[in-house]
Amino acid sequence: MLMTAQVPAALYLVVAALVRCASSGASYLNSQNAYPSYLVGQPCSGAPYGYLPLPCGSSQVLSKVEVPLPRATNGPNLCSVVVTAQVYETLYTYQQTCVDVYKCAKNIYEKECRLQCMPTSKCTSNVRTDTSTQSQCCTGFQPRPPPSLICSATPPPMFSQYVPVPTEPSGCPVAIGCTLYDCLKRQNLTEFLRLVNISDRAASGPNATTLFSLLNSTDSKVTVFAPTNEALASSLQGLVPDPVLAGNIVRNHLVVGMVEDTQLGNQGKFMTVGGATLYSTIVEYYDNSNIIAYSTNPYAGPTRTDRFINGAQIVVKEACYFRIDACPGYPYLANTRQSGQLQIIDSVMMPANETIAQIISNDPRFSILSDALDNLGILDFLNQSYPRTLFVPTDDALIAQLGQRLVDCLTLAVRGPLNNLLLFNLAEGVEYTSSLSHRTYLYTMLLSYTNVYAFPNGTILLGTNTVQITQPNIPASNGVIHIVNGLAIPPSFNFGKCQQLVPTAPPPTPAKPSSKLPTSTSPTAAIPLATPIVG
Repeated sequence: MLMTAQVPAALYLVVAALVRCASSGASYLNSQNAYPSYLVGQPCSGAPYGYLPLPCGSSQVLSKVEVPLPRATNGPNLCSVVVTAQVYETLYTYQQTCVDVYKCAKNIYEKECRLQCMPTSKCTSNVRTDTSTQSQCCTGFQPRPPPSLICSATPPPMFSQYVPVPTEPSGCPVAIGCTLYDCLKRQNLTEFLRLVNISDRAASGPNATTLFSLLNSTDSKVTVFAPTNEALASSLQGLVPDPVLAGNIVRNHLVVGMVEDTQLGNQGKFMTVGGATLYSTIVEYYDNSNIIAYSTNPYAGPTRTDRFINGAQIVVKEACYFRIDACPGYPYLANTRQSGQLQIIDSVMMPANETIAQIISNDPRFSILSDALDNLGILDFLNQSYPRTLFVPTDDALIAQLGQRLVDCLTLAVRGPLNNLLLFNLAEGVEYTSSLSHRTYLYTMLLSYTNVYAFPNGTILLGTNTVQITQPNIPASNGVIHIVNGLAIPPSFNFGKCQQLVPTAPPPTPAKPSSKLPTSTSPTAAIPLATPIVG
């Protein structure tokens, strides 16, 4: 009974040995022949046999150099960042692995070996210096975040996660800061900050309120319309202002409340910290053109909108983004929301305290039209807060254009024609030449349009009789005044009872623009800058 039980077990061992012999022996021999034995202990990282080095632990940044890229092709504040770092990595070497294999023919066990690529170094034993280059926002700046992120309760990521698209050179115009003062420094608006410092020198006493404390507050609730360094330098012309003048300039560029870009529409009205009134104007562009035109699609919106405030154009809109993690002491501070804004403009604003009516009445050069406006009741209207643009000739220019007899007839005998003439030279909104030069007609208070011809040399003509602006941009608290060399006259205008006194050969006026390309900067060789849009 014992013998019969042991026979099947013996046969099982023989069969298992034969199977093992047939399978594993050939396999190890093939593996051994695939790798030359002299490779044992040699590095196997990289091609053709092994693995790439694997970073282990954290790398250490040795240096980070930012080089600003050209603004014209990349937009503002985009840098080429070169990072040099030490990278700790694990290397691999060929190691020999051996096993005992039963040889059927010899009935013995033999040692067979194969090579394997295995890690053979500690993480800190091998250090490699790595250099990488990439384009990203310069430190402290970010692109304009998408509207969905701006409106969300969660602050958008820092600028490193916003890499501009190369085909859209919008760059990184938005400065990241804890306060408006931080953003002014980031945007390198040194001339404006210099005026802040000059003004604060006059502040005295422990409770004195300084412009620095206002701008450096996390709850400022003001919008800064900061001129560029070039604009301030051009306006001051080397003059070092005293503290009073410096403070007035700064306060006239600080608007109460947070003013977003979309709030700067036509006839927008804003009050400054200094008590002055500012007015905004927009110019819209259509059909992907650099001129103003109506779209062929009546439902299509503008492809570009230029915004102006008291004649100064917004060149960088909403140029500051408040982040609590940019504040000293973060994360121990409570979270804060955007409470102010920075708009960068291309010129210095000089708001006035007098209305259009007061300026005209107090200047003896306009006595004829001042009296006429007063008699017609228009002067009272120009004393109100409605924003308007007045084109007004001096007494001498008016007499040279119409003649003394016609002027006397209009001012003494006929009210209707003179009323219509004056309303035709009064436009809605506040149109400084910066926005006026991009239009081809204006909507007047006569409920009709007057033509506008703007030229590359700065000349601006009005009306079909093309009177010229001779002294532009006289600011008023309720608009702006442009002095012209005559009244713009509507086509086929009827002077009523004074018609027989109209000069048959009026004084020559500048010619209308040619349809050909200009060959010089003279008005007669220039062409209009734009096609019509109603402001």
